Amino acid sequence: MKTVIVGVGSSVLTDDAVGLFVARALAERFAGRNDIDVVENEEAGFTLLEDAIGYDRMIVVDSIITGAAPGTLFRFNLSELDQTIHAGAPHGLNLATVIEFGRRQGLAVPGSIVVYAVEAEDTLTLGEELTPALAERIESIAEEIASEI
Repeated sequence: MKTVIVGVGSSVLTDDAVGLFVARALAERFAGRNDIDVVENEEAGFTLLEDAIGYDRMIVVDSIITGAAPGTLFRFNLSELDQTIHAGAPHGLNLATVIEFGRRQGLAVPGSIVVYAVEAEDTLTLGEELTPALAERIESIAEEIASEI
C-alpha cells in the first residue's frame, strides 16, 4: 500500500507548525522505505489534492484548537470531517471538500485518509519554534502515528 504522510502548517506561527515537525520525525523513521513518502505542506487547500494523487492511503498531521491539553492527539477519519467548513481559515478549503473534488474529477485519490490533529497552545504568535508543551510531544506523537503504519 503506497502511503503519503502530509505535515500541514505554517513554519512561522509557533504551534501551527506542529504538523511539519511531526512530518520531519516520521521522515526519519521511514527513510529508505519505497512505500511511504513524507511531505510538508504550508499551503493546504487544493495543494493537499496534489499531495494525495497516486496514493492508496493518506495521513495528514495538523494542529487543532479544542480546549484540550496542549499536545493531545486526536484521530479522525475523513468522513468525520466532511461537515467542517473552513472558508475563512488560514488553510482555505477543508480536506474533505478537496478530496471529493478530486474524486469527481476522476483523479486517483486515496481510499483511506486519516487526519491526526494535535492540540495547539499558540497558533498566532510569530515564531519558528513550538511551545514547550508541544515540542516535548513530537517524538511520542510520531511514534503513535508510525505504529498505525
